[in-house]
Amino acid sequence: MSMIDHKVWLYIGTYASVEEAGIHVATMNRDTGELELVSSVAGIENPSYVAISPDGSHLYAVSEKDEGEVLAYAVHADTHELHLLDRKSTEGGAPCYVELTPDGRHLLVANYTGANVCVFPIREDGTLAPMSGHAQHEGSGTHPERQDHAHTHSIVPALDGQMVYVSDLGTDRITTYHLDEAGAIKEAGYTSSAAAAGPRHLVFHPNGQLAYGVNELDSTVTAYMRHVETGILEALGTLSTLPEDFEGENTGGDIRLSLCGRYVYASNRGHDSIVQYQIDEQSGKLETVEWVPVKGRTPRNLAVLPGGYVLASNQDSNNIVQFATEPDSGRLTPTGHELTLNRPVCVMADRLEIED
Repeated sequence: MSMIDHKVWLYIGTYASVEEAGIHVATMNRDTGELELVSSVAGIENPSYVAISPDGSHLYAVSEKDEGEVLAYAVHADTHELHLLDRKSTEGGAPCYVELTPDGRHLLVANYTGANVCVFPIREDGTLAPMSGHAQHEGSGTHPERQDHAHTHSIVPALDGQMVYVSDLGTDRITTYHLDEAGAIKEAGYTSSAAAAGPRHLVFHPNGQLAYGVNELDSTVTAYMRHVETGILEALGTLSTLPEDFEGENTGGDIRLSLCGRYVYASNRGHDSIVQYQIDEQSGKLETVEWVPVKGRTPRNLAVLPGGYVLASNQDSNNIVQFATEPDSGRLTPTGHELTLNRPVCVMADRLEIED
């Protein structure tokens, strides 16, 4: 008989001062969708991205400031309150992305203004060992305002954990790095996007060979095939994130896969919508399905959750809006459930899988 935990624990990053509550803990009932804020912690400036260890026992958050830091927290087993364990310099400015390798042994951080990425081994107690891997990016792009130099925006591991992929908004490249057992990284090659596209975030399909990236500056999404031997990504096709009749300003935000692996969702900041794509089973390419308003402004982050829910973190309207996904089509419908809090920019969840 299956024992299902009906409560999904959520961890929310925001833009906040040191004095303000910066990281929030909330719950979602996977049956009803009901959302509830549980607790918060202050003491960290601009915790704009967070990551959860595979077993849910530790949380890691970047502090997006001029002299960047990453902080490690213990998660209380019962209350899920956060207790600070450790903090380390990221050796770069404005760290905006943090993620763990699939085995939970290494922490990956991207520094946006520092134009570098770094790797920290994680000790058994959840604290961070000294930095084991580092790569500095150089170069520029053709956009007159946003690509004056390199801007590493995310660092994402392949599902096998042996390679990591760095989306560089400033140089229009996704660079592939080998990651060894000790946590060192070595460049294996790169894939160029269209000029002034601005690669931002990347997600891998459960099959490990397909990947999908959102480009911030030209508001597009690109489908990629990962070459097995080299790990380099090959572009399969690119689609706009916007309707043809949209004429305002917009930047691409986040990109996520449905849990079933059939759909891709991306957020538009300006059009203030979520665009849904369907994945072609044979080619891996995308087909646009529809756009859904996010009932807020500037959806910086999307979270795809068990129970068939998607959350949009609307930075400039101070709300997180929930949508239900239609099982057969993946289409999104607002549920009426929301959370209200200042400048939410990231939601991550643990217990994404049903436990038997």
